[in-house]
Amino acid sequence: MIDQAPAVTATAVPTTAPVDMPTPQPTPEPTATPAPPTPIPPTSIPPTATSLAIPTATSAPVAALAAADVPAPATATAVPTQPPATVQPPAATAIAEVTATPVPVPTATVAPTPAPTATVKPTPEPGGQGGPPVSHVVTSLGYVTLGQAGRATVIIPSALVEIIGFHQASHPGAQAINASASGLSTMVLSSRSRGTPATSAADIVVPPGEPLRAPVTGTVVAAREYVLYCQYKDKLVYIEPDGLPGWQVRLFHITGDIPVVGARVIAGETIVASGGANPLPFESQVDEFTAEPSWAHTHLEVVDTSVPDDRPAGGGC
Repeated sequence: MIDQAPAVTATAVPTTAPVDMPTPQPTPEPTATPAPPTPIPPTSIPPTATSLAIPTATSAPVAALAAADVPAPATATAVPTQPPATVQPPAATAIAEVTATPVPVPTATVAPTPAPTATVKPTPEPGGQGGPPVSHVVTSLGYVTLGQAGRATVIIPSALVEIIGFHQASHPGAQAINASASGLSTMVLSSRSRGTPATSAADIVVPPGEPLRAPVTGTVVAAREYVLYCQYKDKLVYIEPDGLPGWQVRLFHITGDIPVVGARVIAGETIVASGGANPLPFESQVDEFTAEPSWAHTHLEVVDTSVPDDRPAGGGC
């Protein structure tokens, strides 16, 4: 026989008094942290020290939990947010939007550049027609070719020229000068009834003191002072061009130092009259077509001396 097991007597286990659990407060939904507002000047919203209150649990439930050694539920501390009534999004006009005020760009008012007023010298016409200009107009070409005279090519003995007037030379062997298209103002003066070509001599008007250079390359065959028209002191230089024996390129109405006979000269390089053209004390034919006061001119001609000179000796004095 099996002894009947003693019946289990239920022993009362002391239990703690039921804990009065506080009704859990609903956890506030997390409020979306607004984007940091645009900085507002300090005077826009004055701070209020009493505007926020942090909610706390009552002391009795916390004490009861402490006695029961039950951890109190974490109390969610609400993140202080600025009440809608207190904090408002900055008005659109709180910070004035920078309006693109057009900076006055100085309008470059370009004044029309006046065209250079070139002093136009009237082009004299053949026969000496025309009139003097108001002021001297100088052309700077730099010892360019004046033209071809027979077999000789001559250059202008000055770099600066106002005008060139062609006329009849005195010597029967004087050659017609076929002027080149140099751009210079040239003219043909009225006839002097000499029977020579109308362009066999050239009066070249130059600025005062402008040195004169050799109009041809060759050898000096005459260089001296003489008396013009039996009463005016003047100087002359004759040059025989290379390869043309018996021909002479002659310069009259010059002043200053002149080369000696036998000297070798180079066209456009050798100075043959350091003082330039000789200012004669009377009016010349070409002076009627230059500005006042008229500048001096040098006389240039090309002579073939093989042609007999039938003029009376002494120049009419």
